[in-house]
Amino acid sequence: MAKRTLMGLGVVALVAGPVPHALATAPHAPVAAPPSPVAASHRPVIVGSAEQGTFHRGTVMRQRGEQPTFRRLQRAAAAGEHRLEVTVLNRDGAVATSDETNWLSIWPLDGSDPAGTEVDNGHGEGSLPAGDYSLNAEVDHQEADGTWSRTIIWLPKVTVTGDVSLTLDARTANPVQVTVDKAGARPAGTEVDLVQRIAGRRRHLTGTFGLAGDHLYVTPASAEGGTEYEVQSLLTQNGKTEGSPYAYNIASKAAGVPADLTLSARTKDLAAVKVRYASEGRPGCAGAHAGVDWGTGSVLSFYWGAGAVPTTRTEYYTPGLDWLRDEALTTADCAFDENDIRTRTDRFPTAGAYTRSWNKGPLGPADGRLILDTGNGTGFSAAMLSERGALSNIRRYSFLKGDSALVSLSGESIGQSVVPGYGRIWARPEPGRYTLTTNATRSAPWSDLATSQHVVWDVMVGQDDIIKLPTVEYRTALDDENRAPANTTQTLTLTLQQAKAGVKPTLWTSFDDGESWTPVSVSADGDRWTASFRNPAKGFVSLRTKIDGAVDQTVIRAYGLR
Repeated sequence: MAKRTLMGLGVVALVAGPVPHALATAPHAPVAAPPSPVAASHRPVIVGSAEQGTFHRGTVMRQRGEQPTFRRLQRAAAAGEHRLEVTVLNRDGAVATSDETNWLSIWPLDGSDPAGTEVDNGHGEGSLPAGDYSLNAEVDHQEADGTWSRTIIWLPKVTVTGDVSLTLDARTANPVQVTVDKAGARPAGTEVDLVQRIAGRRRHLTGTFGLAGDHLYVTPASAEGGTEYEVQSLLTQNGKTEGSPYAYNIASKAAGVPADLTLSARTKDLAAVKVRYASEGRPGCAGAHAGVDWGTGSVLSFYWGAGAVPTTRTEYYTPGLDWLRDEALTTADCAFDENDIRTRTDRFPTAGAYTRSWNKGPLGPADGRLILDTGNGTGFSAAMLSERGALSNIRRYSFLKGDSALVSLSGESIGQSVVPGYGRIWARPEPGRYTLTTNATRSAPWSDLATSQHVVWDVMVGQDDIIKLPTVEYRTALDDENRAPANTTQTLTLTLQQAKAGVKPTLWTSFDDGESWTPVSVSADGDRWTASFRNPAKGFVSLRTKIDGAVDQTVIRAYGLR
């Protein structure tokens, strides 16, 4: 075999052939993460569509769509294939232990399924056919000062023409360094993504993140073949994830992997977002995540705790990027065992001042969809506790009870569910008109709002496989506890979502939790509608809005009075 040391500099003409080492950022890996402190204490939780209602007090990887399936390389050379042997060296130049690295990943550049082989005490071997491959491995290592580092060794193109033996040397990697111009700001988490265009598709090859500061290393690589380097970091006061009065979320990307991996930002060049975390009328605690959606199907988001609500913090973001953000509101002890979760994607186009809020009522349904059976059954979902600009989670909780049902006009039951705002698997209904009803009763210890909801959709089933359900979004002036002044005039704005243009909603208010209702006139205001009415002396205001032939939605205790 011809033997050479790979320096991580881009295209290498060799023999080679793949499944990500270690971290849970690669859930498809068939091997466990190495038991180093890097992996053990900073492993992200994978959140897919089935877990969208789960909040984790730590780093989270959100994955969308189908994930690739990795195969394991055969150790013995198969007919027509070539032998691969790999030796991995750590940052001291010694052969890496199995705790430092345990997997070698290789993506065929023809777009076929990736594969991999275990790395046992620095040695990996396998059999693969001739062709071009992208190769990467990750190496954890305890440095002389006792801290742990992680190194990504990446070769975007390895040409396989015969048997090969190669050495991957972590010493060839350069450090990722992160700074901002605020005294005392330290990294609370840093993540690197390696992206490559494979068979016309941008692929997220691997992801990892450092402890804080200069603990992450990446080998340089050329931009040939559509390779990209993406990095993001969360910086807080002294690097703490709880109680920081500010959070810097900064990110950048480059073609290939540059030699200088410094990510720095000046405050004046960032979007400065004043974020108000409201309470829902009772003592509570908030936490949040933020991560860049690079368009690869995976988003890694870093967590920080906002603490007791209501509270206000300043959050800084690199402008011009899509930031996927979520926030959870839980009990005052910050347990996050049960919580409200809401998500939004924000793009701040330029540097400057912005404002945002979380947990601002009135709460209600949004993003409702009836997805008709195309092989997996008919399903229904609606985010029942959404606020303006942020969708709530869709999941059954102990504090949120109710039901959902799809029924024909003749009374025939098509499908039923014991979860409010969610149902599956139902039969595909025949063309015609139906009613889709969901009821929700809520008793969250951190909230005295949206204690009951009743929504009825008038649905016309035809040939479309996806029916978007109309809803009404409310906006009104409330304080940071979702209260409005008693005995004053209240102005309410109604925005119709997924409704036909030109339709006029009908509005009612109730001051006795829905026992009686008073009609309120509405007036057109561009593409919205407005209404004014006088708040009562105490208690809560409930809202009911109807769009004829589309939706009739009621929320009890939309907001409180002070």
